[in-house]
Amino acid sequence: MRVTRQLQAEHRVAMLRQASRLFRAHGLAGVSVADITHAAGLTHGAFYGHFDSKSAIAAEACRESLTRAAARWLDIAAQSGADPLAAVIDAYLSESHRDQPGGGCALAALGAETVREPAIVPGLGDGTEALLAALEQILATARPALAAEHCPAAALAVLAAMNGGLQLARALAARPDRSLAALAAARHAALRAADLP
Repeated sequence: MRVTRQLQAEHRVAMLRQASRLFRAHGLAGVSVADITHAAGLTHGAFYGHFDSKSAIAAEACRESLTRAAARWLDIAAQSGADPLAAVIDAYLSESHRDQPGGGCALAALGAETVREPAIVPGLGDGTEALLAALEQILATARPALAAEHCPAAALAVLAAMNGGLQLARALAARPDRSLAALAAARHAALRAADLP
């Protein structure tokens, strides 16, 4: 019984990880339940033992993916040298992140999907709150002169600049010079946002 429960937990995690990757790479409409189970090495029937619908796994995959991203941001900040916030911003606004949405931020890849798929809003919202909490923690270290009451607004502004800049850079991918300029402009805006009261 114990092994069965452990195996079930492993199957659930495998489906969540694959769903997250597939949704970020292809969007919600571009992925089926069969795609998810096939990528996880499971049968189609295994899915419904864990999730009620594709929308349910999408919401949970967004939450889980963004929560893991928040933990990565804290690791990047902890391992950085001079400026932990700049290290996180640079990792997010990189060319590799721009070019690999399947391995990147669920907020940047799926944020616009909330208009057509409101069922993912709770999961995406919870995950976004995890990102903001990580940014607030990083700001408290990286910008000690920033008053604590200003950290939540600064975190929102930094995330807005990062997320918007990444989406803009992806939209301009056919014009590499403009795409790189969008990443640079977003970096500048995110760093400035962290210093505004």
